[in-house]
Amino acid sequence: MKAKITRAIALALAALMAASFAACGKTETPETTAPAETVEATVTQAAETTAQTAPSETDVSEEAPAQESTAAEATTEAQELEAPADKAEVLKLYNDATEKVASRKVAFSKKRETKEGVYEAGVALKTFKSIVYKFMGIGAENAYVKDVPKNDGSYDHYFQKSTLTEADITDATCTKNADGGFDLVIKVKSGSSSINGGSNEKLNAPLDKSAISAGRDDKGYWDHKTAQNVYDAIDDVASGAVIDESYSNAVIKATVDKNGNLTKMDVSFDITFDISKVYGSSGHATGTTTVSFSNFKW
Repeated sequence: MKAKITRAIALALAALMAASFAACGKTETPETTAPAETVEATVTQAAETTAQTAPSETDVSEEAPAQESTAAEATTEAQELEAPADKAEVLKLYNDATEKVASRKVAFSKKRETKEGVYEAGVALKTFKSIVYKFMGIGAENAYVKDVPKNDGSYDHYFQKSTLTEADITDATCTKNADGGFDLVIKVKSGSSSINGGSNEKLNAPLDKSAISAGRDDKGYWDHKTAQNVYDAIDDVASGAVIDESYSNAVIKATVDKNGNLTKMDVSFDITFDISKVYGSSGHATGTTTVSFSNFKW
């Protein structure tokens, strides 16, 4: 600022000197140069104007951080509004959210129900339809409802972190919701399981890696009933049974808030069971299972 004032003074003095030299060269010309006090006033006025229009060092230093802060906030807001579009990124968002649930063991509510499809069976299995439906979990009367408390000692019986990979899914999409969180839809590849008289077990079930509960033996809390689970339920009375199970149309619909917390999730899939060599009878049953997770207490 001092440099600008000095420069203004110098220019004014130069103009004054030029006017003086002109006056000396032509004595007959009336003096038109402004009086000294007028020039001084002009110089002073110019200096004051320059001082008023030039930004101070304080103004410049305060304005720059403010502009940088505004730009940073705009960048952050833009990032928050962006929903992942890549399948791998959507899957990572989901896996991270389920891992957070499992590691913190937050309280939540769970309901699983399998709606009846078709049931075709021979004489023996037709007679025991209600029993068959019970260990398959089919029908409203066999729905599973559970309020899981925080830090439950058997937490993995009700929720297991997702370990799905891109090889386990066919698609994964994500959209931004009104609350600033994300709504995810993940389609899981179909799978199957089988067992023949307690041996020759086969299991290919990407669904079991999706955060629902799944495992060995005949347990009512398992969400996906495999051929092994069903065989374990009847092996005492039908040890020679042959069971084939398959699932299809598996879809995960989940909501993750802006803090990465899972707030709700629904997993649905169609199931098919074929059972044979049970008292000389065989049966075929289908249904649609929906597992709902809600009321997460973050």
